[in-house]
Amino acid sequence: NQDPCVLLASARLDAFCSTVSRRLRVAMATARKCRCILFDLDDTLVPTTRIDRQAIADASVAAAAVLSRPASDAPSIAEAFRRELAASPFPPDASDIPVDEWRCALWGRAMGAPDLQGAAVRQVHDLWHSKRLSDFKLPHDVIAMVRRLQDAGYTTAIITNGHKDVQRAKLAACDAVALFGDRIIVSGEQPEWKPAPSIFHTALFMVGARAEESIMVGDGLKTDVLGAIRAGLLASVWVRGAGVEELPRPEDPELQPTHTIASVLDLEPILAQL
Repeated sequence: NQDPCVLLASARLDAFCSTVSRRLRVAMATARKCRCILFDLDDTLVPTTRIDRQAIADASVAAAAVLSRPASDAPSIAEAFRRELAASPFPPDASDIPVDEWRCALWGRAMGAPDLQGAAVRQVHDLWHSKRLSDFKLPHDVIAMVRRLQDAGYTTAIITNGHKDVQRAKLAACDAVALFGDRIIVSGEQPEWKPAPSIFHTALFMVGARAEESIMVGDGLKTDVLGAIRAGLLASVWVRGAGVEELPRPEDPELQPTHTIASVLDLEPILAQL
């Protein structure tokens, strides 16, 4: 058995080191310009496009079967649904149509059978919906990065655009609350969406941060970057992602990000420059 005095000294040393480490993190956080990081959700923290593409592909195979068409027709059904979803993803603002009914109708049109029996289209819709949510997860390396930032003293939050029912379902699927707590703003629950400055100001008020010490990290030039600039944030970080061809035009100063990265995982070196 170890000497009790040695154990006591070891415990005191551990406590001292922990205190010094905590005070050092606080001092570093106080000295830096950036103290708050606002993250976008889709295609920033979670690879939404890749997840959606696979879910649509799987559901389109089922759609072809429902229509008694060969599986080789599935890609054309998938492309038709992507077009429908991009054109009108949500019911009109003044409408009381539930999102799932609206999107069932999108599937019906994509299948070229808007009058098809409701149960058949619902089956395709539900397969797509369940697949996309089951795969909608925060990658482990993203979780680890956010936790490192939090441990370093950064305040972190999410601002995500979209219908409240759709975004809340995705946030639940990826258990965002476990990582961000209640520091999550959904535009569908606010008077305005990104890039309106008001939604950024709401987020900053919620977390107790100032615009001049906060940055926005996201993949949308016309939502995240533009909103960060209009809200007077310290900086904007554009997550360009793979295969993105859209580049900010030099003649448009409101679409010029402070920094551009290929993945949200490239963020930490950028923070050292702020």
